[in-house]
Amino acid sequence: MNKELKYFLISCFFVTITLISNHKANAQYWVLSGGVGTAFYSGDVSPVPHPSDFRVGGKFSANYKIKNHFLWRTSLDLGWYTGNDAHYDKSFHQSRNASFENVMVNVATGFEYNFLNFREHKRKIDNFTPYFFMQLGVGAFPILNTTTTRADNIYYSVTLPLGIGFKKRITYYLDFGMEFSIVKPLWNDNTDSIFRGDITAPDREQTVYPTWRDNYYFLGFTLSYHIFNINCPQYKDRR
Repeated sequence: MNKELKYFLISCFFVTITLISNHKANAQYWVLSGGVGTAFYSGDVSPVPHPSDFRVGGKFSANYKIKNHFLWRTSLDLGWYTGNDAHYDKSFHQSRNASFENVMVNVATGFEYNFLNFREHKRKIDNFTPYFFMQLGVGAFPILNTTTTRADNIYYSVTLPLGIGFKKRITYYLDFGMEFSIVKPLWNDNTDSIFRGDITAPDREQTVYPTWRDNYYFLGFTLSYHIFNINCPQYKDRR
């Protein structure tokens, strides 16, 4: 991920936060959401995700509806990831034969945008919407297993999570949905423990491709619960 794209996405993040103030909301309330699905990786040892490396991932988020179409989203993403040169038949991968296994724990906050009106009416006339989200966060990446000789036990990085999905109202309180997301470490390409070693490292650790940046993906199902504000009528004291 080049610098220009990074700064463009971060700029879009802050511009969108500014534009939120120009929208009005009918009601403000919390939405709690959880999801489980497939976690997979692309990066130094997997230029494209390989099905043999698919693992399990999950997420939890607390979203606050602040404006029509907009929610403020704070989330925790968890995933188990792995990559292996042995799954690719190019000579570069076969000669290096690198592999890793790690876990991602990422906390982030940002905005979520519903493309359609959603739950603005009591009647079920707006019970479906696709959505997009973008956040800034920080991630920890403990290393479970790696072929790199001088890898650290854990890596940290500022992250840029973003994704798309859809959600459908199934009851008064519940939504069911599906989500695809990417967590992109910023200014750090060592989160998978695969990096160019120093001159004393083995020859197979001397070759990496800078353009094969680490990316952590999630594809799964979500379930959301709406916590509506209930305004109780106030009665005047008649004494």
